Amino acid sequence: MESLLIIVLAIAGVWGLFLLPSFIESRREAPLTSTERYGEVSQRLSQVQAGNRSGVSERTLARRRRVLIGASALAVATLAFAIISSNVGALVAHLVVDAFIAWYVAMIVQLRNQQQQQALRAHSLATVDRFDEVRVIAG
Repeated sequence: MESLLIIVLAIAGVWGLFLLPSFIESRREAPLTSTERYGEVSQRLSQVQAGNRSGVSERTLARRRRVLIGASALAVATLAFAIISSNVGALVAHLVVDAFIAWYVAMIVQLRNQQQQQALRAHSLATVDRFDEVRVIAG
């Protein structure tokens, strides 16, 4: 019974890591007026013109950081509880949280690699288009 409660709490914690940050962020960062919205759009456009083409916004990076910090805190808490109580269920919950962290980091790395490949393809296509005319001069 105790291990079931720990597993349910671990699942609720993982769901909370996903749902709560997006809910709080949507409420906090919603523009109050059209002027604020215009300022946000103008700032994004100026970043693109300035060369910030990484594809990942600061909000996305902050959200990813919060999820990793929350998952790490949950992992430490479940490990401490497993050690203190000598409960196998808590240890299983800790392993589930560790597996989630590994999956999340792998997903972020895969997304980053895909973005880098797309940028490389776009750059190589632009380079090829720039050098369409190649003249061979025989000596």
